[in-house]
Amino acid sequence: MRVYCAQIAQVWNDPAIAFTRAEEAALHAVGEGADLVLFSEQYATGWRSSADVGLPGFSGAEVKARWCSLAKEHRVAVAGSYAREVPSMLPQNVMLVAGPDGNVLAEYAKMHLFTPGGEDLRYSAGTEPVCFSYGGVKFGCAICFDLRFPELFRAYLHAGCACVLVQAAWPAARVADWELLLRARALENRGFVAGCGCLGYDSGCGVDYSGRSLVCDYEGRIVADAGVFEGGCCA
Repeated sequence: MRVYCAQIAQVWNDPAIAFTRAEEAALHAVGEGADLVLFSEQYATGWRSSADVGLPGFSGAEVKARWCSLAKEHRVAVAGSYAREVPSMLPQNVMLVAGPDGNVLAEYAKMHLFTPGGEDLRYSAGTEPVCFSYGGVKFGCAICFDLRFPELFRAYLHAGCACVLVQAAWPAARVADWELLLRARALENRGFVAGCGCLGYDSGCGVDYSGRSLVCDYEGRIVADAGVFEGGCCA
């Protein structure tokens, strides 16, 4: 099983351009022999806790459909994300995993919202961990702030997961925490952790994202590192 973390310079509020770049990343990942391609948190639109979650003419359902189409076109599993509409509630920040046939393998709603940034005012929290199996490997799902809550990762250990996928929009100012926590979650649970981080400067919020997508093994060692430039890493 080879997981590719697609570290692409973020484009905010322009899904058309974002998916054009995602197509290029998927094509490259397949060339690298990847079985699954992991994208950063809310990559299609760019993550902002205080921004509107819907875009005119480009609903969450349409973003979901584009991820499934991308997976089917390139015959590779894709872990993307979208804002899922929920009746009588705020939307949910969801990791979507689509298989090579374009069918949904898993949908995980972020359980721990980033309340310091006001995410809880725009989104509804998920209520349970989500696992899925693909290519003989059992995976768990996590999103950004979830990384600071070890009990979620321990639940995946007890569920028999060999690897946890983490999507994030993790600010450069706290990138040391990002590396430390990815390695710690892997080591303490004796499993692999793959984290894909946002890259770029958000002029709308004044936040810089440095990428640092990583794959860590069961001893907490970094086995793949995308650094701070556009590209990605595979392990």
